Amino acid sequence: MRIELSGFAPDVDPATPGVITDCDALIPTAKGMSAANTPASAMFPPLSNAPRSAFVAELLDGSKRTLVATQSEIVEAVAGAWVDRSRGGGYTGTNRTRFTVFGNAVLSTNRAESIQQSLPGGGFTDIAGSPQALVLVAASGFVLAFNINGMTLGDQADGWGCSALRNQTDWTPAAATQCVAGRLLDSPGPIRAAAALGGDVVAYKPTSMYLGRYVGPPLVWQWTRVPGDIGCSGAESVVTVGTRHFFIGQDDIYLFDGTVPKSIGAPIREWFFANLSNINRDKILGVADLARDLVYWYYPSVNSSNGAIDSCLVYNIKRDRWGKWAVPVQAVVQYSSGQITYDTVGTLFATYDDLPDIAYDSPFWIADQTIPGVFIGNSLYSLTGAPGASFALTGDYGDITEYSMLRRVTPRYLINPTGATCTNQYRLTLGNAPTVDQTAQLSRGRFDFRRSCRWHRLRIQQQGPCTINGLDIDLQASGRE
Repeated sequence: MRIELSGFAPDVDPATPGVITDCDALIPTAKGMSAANTPASAMFPPLSNAPRSAFVAELLDGSKRTLVATQSEIVEAVAGAWVDRSRGGGYTGTNRTRFTVFGNAVLSTNRAESIQQSLPGGGFTDIAGSPQALVLVAASGFVLAFNINGMTLGDQADGWGCSALRNQTDWTPAAATQCVAGRLLDSPGPIRAAAALGGDVVAYKPTSMYLGRYVGPPLVWQWTRVPGDIGCSGAESVVTVGTRHFFIGQDDIYLFDGTVPKSIGAPIREWFFANLSNINRDKILGVADLARDLVYWYYPSVNSSNGAIDSCLVYNIKRDRWGKWAVPVQAVVQYSSGQITYDTVGTLFATYDDLPDIAYDSPFWIADQTIPGVFIGNSLYSLTGAPGASFALTGDYGDITEYSMLRRVTPRYLINPTGATCTNQYRLTLGNAPTVDQTAQLSRGRFDFRRSCRWHRLRIQQQGPCTINGLDIDLQASGRE
């Protein structure tokens, strides 16, 4: 029996060939299920305070700035160190600081202070007359602010406003500058998130979405409610990849390309929302791995302590397959490692032995390559380290009436692990809990067993880099009861 593995799919009938019912540190790639890279140090000292958000801004000349916000400060990564870019007086907000880039200006907001900006090499300063806002988006020559307090609206969680055309420092409503403000009133609830979609902008409430399009005076921005009662869980749960949004809603996971939201969560939806800490769903953090067509959502599970993020769900955009990983993080970022070159490596590492445990062909070493980064504790890591332990628990192989003898399992490894074991589990009916049987070592490229039952499932434990895309299972009919 030759089986192609189809990814993590705990909501699917376990007798469906190729499903993986449980796994850890396995992600769906172009060739199969691969062991996840471990976090590797980005060679910056730990922050003095816990990070709450991070952002990489690409400026007009292609250069990039990496900024990290804590509860009380904003710092920038400069030449292997963290440089304070905080505004005078510090910060008092309890929300995550959120950023956008407009030309060469990086703007920040936390819903407690006015919008601030930082120009290259400088710190953040308040923009006079700007509103307090939860989220900022740059699109079509404007900066748009959502869930705002100010701009003649007062404190309105469903309010929005845009700066003057091509001027991020002018927030005084005026027809001449096209600076306007308004509210999204066709559905209840606050604006939780917003993101650009090409030249348009999508605003998300808990159970509704609005597509905003620049139409010029007098409306300036026209908002149309997207059909359906679909919204998102929080500001960071929306991940933009090209001209598509991938986001986690109230009870499903969606793709939105400007038409109608499309569900992509069928194989994992029930499992995910049963394991997500519902009261902490606004803490979900999403980030894309563009080089491998992956979207990561880091989230607090029901087992999390104090709502801390402890788990990760991974989606392969092109293969429409899922994986997962238990990993604690505090903030995520599309990290740019372009500052490390042959000219600078000598200033960062005294000897070759000091280099991090990252493969030479990793995108980490490619100048200006963008890769997923995470903060664990107060330290920045790139997801480029050598993989460690991973496992996959298959679905059930067999027949509802016939007994079969499991004799051999041959995994189809495209990249061989440094070691692997396989534990057989068996049961008479799919409604019974499986019995854990013997564990076999990988020998001559296979696992050998001897067990007769109706249903068999396999827990394959691997160590080190590996990619597996299928199994050859030797099941011999052994009669009926």
